[in-house]
This record gives sequence, C-alpha cells and structure tokens, in this order.
Amino acid sequence: MILLKKTPIRLLALPLLVTGAFAQGGKGGASNAPLVAETYTVRKAPFTQTLSTVGTLRANESVSLVSELSRRLVKIHVQEGSAVAAGDLLFKLDDSDLQAELGEIQARIFLANTNKKRVDNLLPSKAISQQEYDSSTAELAILEAQRNTQQAQIAKTEIRAPFAGRVGVRQVSEGAFVSPTTPLITLQDVSRIKVDFPLPERYSGEVKSGQKFTFTVAGNGTKFEGEITVLEPAIEAATRSLLVRGICSQPKGLLPGGFAEVTLSLDQLAHGFMVPSQAIVPSARGQGIYLVENGKAKLQSIEIGLRTDDQVQILQGVKEGDTVVTTNLLRIRPGLEVTAATAP
Repeated sequence: MILLKKTPIRLLALPLLVTGAFAQGGKGGASNAPLVAETYTVRKAPFTQTLSTVGTLRANESVSLVSELSRRLVKIHVQEGSAVAAGDLLFKLDDSDLQAELGEIQARIFLANTNKKRVDNLLPSKAISQQEYDSSTAELAILEAQRNTQQAQIAKTEIRAPFAGRVGVRQVSEGAFVSPTTPLITLQDVSRIKVDFPLPERYSGEVKSGQKFTFTVAGNGTKFEGEITVLEPAIEAATRSLLVRGICSQPKGLLPGGFAEVTLSLDQLAHGFMVPSQAIVPSARGQGIYLVENGKAKLQSIEIGLRTDDQVQILQGVKEGDTVVTTNLLRIRPGLEVTAATAP
C-alpha cells in the first residue's frame, strides 16, 4: 500500500520539472536575442527620375490651301505628292476681268499724268487756279491707288506655297469654281517633326526648354531623340496636366498624326534622400521607417516624395548617415535590439 501511494507522486513531479525547464528556456533563450535584419545607410547620391507618357506627332508647319477669291480654276501647276519651295506657283485662277479693269485704270493714269504735267507748267504763271491744280494731283493719286488695289486682287489669283514642304492629295480639278471654303491641297513641312505630350501638374517645375527626351512610334524600332521647345504657360483645368512641345530634328520618315511613346528624364534631385521602398512602414498616421539608434529600433515618421520601382524619396525625417531597417519589419517594434545582418 505504501508503494502504491508513492508512485503517483513521482509521476506527477516529472511534468512539473519539464514545464519548468521550458519556462526557463523561454526566459533566457533565443527570444530575447537581438533581431537580425538587413539595414541601409542613408547617403547623398544623384537620382534622376524617368517619366513615361504618350504624345502626338505633328508637322513642323501644316496648312490646307484655299483661295481668297471666288473664281474659276484655270491651271494647276503642282504635282500631287511633290516637294515644293516657298513661293512656288501651285494654282492659277481666272483673272481676265481683273486684267481688263487694270488696263482701263492704266489708261486713265496715263491721261492723269499728262494733265498733271500741264498744270505743273500753268500754275506758276497763274493760268489756272490752285483748286484746279489740287484736283488734278488728287485724281492721279486716286488712280494710282486703284491700280495698286487691282494688282493686289490679281496677285490673289495666283496661289503660291507659303513655305517649303510636300503637298498631299489634290482636292480640285481644272475648270472647277472655287471659293474661300474650298480646300485645294494640303502642304506639310516634315523636315522637322513636333511632338506634343502632356505631363502631370506636379512635374511642371521639373521640365524646362532645351531639355532632351526620347520617343518611339509603332512599327518602327528606332529610338528618336527630341528637345523641348515650348511649355504651355497654363495648366489644363480638365486634365490637370501641362502641355509640352518638343522638336525632332531628324525625323527619318516619321509622319504627322502618329502616336509616340515618350520617355523624359527629369533633372537630378537637389533635396531629400533615396531609400529602398521596402523600408517604408505605412500606418494610419502616415508613413514611417525604422531607424537603428544605439543598437535599438526607433520608429521615425517621414514625409515621402517621388517613387521609383525600388526606391522612395524621403523629404523629411532622416539625415545622412542614418541606419534604416529594410527587412524583418513584421517582427520589429520600437525599442527592440537590432543587429545588422552580415553579407553571405
């Protein structure tokens, strides 16, 4: 009977000892060891952000030619699709009535000139009055003005190229009656190509005239280069974007109206520091990072700026030389001892 009473007591004591051993191990074991994590030392380094957007190709100069007068087209001097120089005659309108009127004015001017010479000789001898002299002089001046007006009308019957370029498809034929609303042909200057593209409002202060960019177009493996020439002086209210125009000096077969994929590199950042994006700790109060100070973790609130695929710009909250924790962020907490992981 005595043996039966002692045996259960020994069996119960064993679990207690085992439990105590686990408890001691948890108190002085690996859970209180410093957390091993990878870190990043904040340093100043040049950083250039690359933006991607889409744009539209436009001709350096483009116009749809029309007549200033409503007249019959009598002669076409241009071949469709050909290159023309500035000032080349493209179309000729009927000017027969205008030429006849000009001949009449020229005859009246001849007579007025004869009268003017006569009164110039008679006025000094008082053979005519001053009024007759003034009337003769004014008549000649009026006729000369009418001649200039008629010559200007005749000049409008010759439709010439306003700049050098290449014409497109002709819209009219000889003998057609044309008016200022009748398109005749298009003229495009494609010696250079303009590239228009929008940029988000927040980058309006990061771009400037003369800045370089690259672009590609569908079906062409060439990467073209351009230079920004114009910045729209206002933000478009509907899209909150800034319209930018650049010039490609070597278009190599690019055509106006094409779709361009534009890549633009902004200037190097002059403020803030770049840290790995995985170091950022989001919270309800904003963004933060864990710093290592005196071997312990410290949660630091920050203000972030630009982002790339693997880096984030920090505008406020860190300084050069700070050590930032980049891994084991789910296990870390403020005040926990942290040891930097050694490189393998």
